[in-house]
Amino acid sequence: MTGCYPLLAAGTRSPGRYLRHGLGTLLALCLLLLAMPAMAAKLTYQIKGVKGEQKDNVEAYLNALPVYQERQYRPARAKITESVQKALQVYGYYQPKITLNRDKNAPAKVVIEIDRGKPVIVSRLDILLEGDASNDEIYSALLDQLPLKEGDPLNHGKYESIKADLGSLGLARGYFDAKISKSQVKVFPDQGKAEIYILFRSGPRYHFGDIHYDATPEALRLIRPLINIKSGDPYLAIRLAEMSQDVSSTKLFKVVDIKPMISQAENNLVPVQVTLTNRVDHEIEAGVGYATDVGPRMSATWEKPWVNRYGHSLSSTAKISAPEAELSFDYQIPVGNPLRDYYSLQAGYQYTNNNDTRSDLTTIGVHRWKRRPESWDRDVFVRLENERYVQGSDEGNSLLLIPGVSWSRLRVRGGMVPDWGDRQQLTLEFSSPYWGSDINFMRVWGRSKWLRTLGEDHRFLMRVEQGAIVGDDFSLVPPSLRFFTGGDQTVRGYGYETISPRDADGKLTGGRYTSVGSLEYNYRFSEKWLGALFVDTGTATVDYSEAWKIGTGFGVRWVTPIGQVRLDLAMGISEEDRPLRLHFALGPEL
Repeated sequence: MTGCYPLLAAGTRSPGRYLRHGLGTLLALCLLLLAMPAMAAKLTYQIKGVKGEQKDNVEAYLNALPVYQERQYRPARAKITESVQKALQVYGYYQPKITLNRDKNAPAKVVIEIDRGKPVIVSRLDILLEGDASNDEIYSALLDQLPLKEGDPLNHGKYESIKADLGSLGLARGYFDAKISKSQVKVFPDQGKAEIYILFRSGPRYHFGDIHYDATPEALRLIRPLINIKSGDPYLAIRLAEMSQDVSSTKLFKVVDIKPMISQAENNLVPVQVTLTNRVDHEIEAGVGYATDVGPRMSATWEKPWVNRYGHSLSSTAKISAPEAELSFDYQIPVGNPLRDYYSLQAGYQYTNNNDTRSDLTTIGVHRWKRRPESWDRDVFVRLENERYVQGSDEGNSLLLIPGVSWSRLRVRGGMVPDWGDRQQLTLEFSSPYWGSDINFMRVWGRSKWLRTLGEDHRFLMRVEQGAIVGDDFSLVPPSLRFFTGGDQTVRGYGYETISPRDADGKLTGGRYTSVGSLEYNYRFSEKWLGALFVDTGTATVDYSEAWKIGTGFGVRWVTPIGQVRLDLAMGISEEDRPLRLHFALGPEL
């Protein structure tokens, strides 16, 4: 089909294009109108009259409200006021005066002025225990230390905390049928008082039942001394946690799973399932690190946790850094408790090339360890040492049989950033020609560290160290037994083991005595960061005729999951040129 159509003059637009343009404009206007409420200013709140925890709670309640626009202020006033009232009731303020005003310079800002009035006082607090818990002294202690007492302002948070503590203590002490049958808070705002009633029915206390093991016979024999429960004992969750930690600490097992089978309890007896999986036959670990004392360092450890069915274990460690290289072997034989009572047969070789010391040291030793948690660990040992050395301008070769004993104790609390703790170490060593040693001496060395805090953010660390060698001829004592000091762990501001007497050629010789003291202050300015100020002083000497060296400075501490990273800038103020040294260390403070 054919036809004639009029032609549009050049420069004119088709009707379709006009239509499309109009529709596009209309759509844009619609979208703009729809978006206008979203573009309107949102209400914000400024709170006056309360602060601290109470202000935070008011803000939390307001943040839970819907997002109101400026134009919604009037209909939202009642909801805003109600939320503020509920937030204040948590702390016992039931008759506050709340005034809402809009900021003249910023209409979207709502200024909330609060006059809390007087809080409601707890006039009666009745907590009744029924069941075995009524005769449990731990529950009695809990009731004596409640966070809310008669005469205190009503605090709903503390009220909920009391109920939670009753329940959690029940789970920890074996009251698995416990429940709160009644919990009521009666508030009389006009009288300014409140009454609290709680009825806690504990039911019977459960006891430990049979212990079921899923482990090899060798593993069972070794962990017997670590089993701290028996069938019929009152249930205590902490006992299971302690046992799990002890068994894990033996480092003999890859998997340690100790759990109560509460759902299988019969006659109020809870069976316990112990599942152990031995570690693999051979394990190898490698590590790299850095410390300003020794520079870059590398280490590798090989372990054979199970040498035989008696639980003997063997490990070997290699370490290397610029001043030292070391290879050591340790064969452990458990005696009774494998964690705390064992023999350790040790052998090792150490090469030292540090400052003016060159040494090749070979050792073989037998140690008898007795470890006691939160008490003194004791190591009675005898060690055979052969050392070829050059110390300063002197050369020597010694063969020593050294019996001795050492004691150590570590007490600490507070997690990754401890707030209290101390560590003590003391070692006595003897050498005499009577049992074949080349020289006669007694060596004593001790160190003590303390950590104390003032408030939450102020920490004080103190450290003292003392050592002495008593004998006929100090010049025959090999370098590994002499005293040197200076460095990250002793006197900051000085190089590693650079504080020592010197010979006529100015070379380090090592001291017969050493004395070190340190005082450090830490300020915690965030959860993971602390600042530090410190002063260290010390000497290694033959007769205390030299002046003590003093180093002082400042640093930062960074708390990480693998330990505390310490970075210090220290000045050796005893030197004429006041040298500055950077000290970097990683590990525990105590």
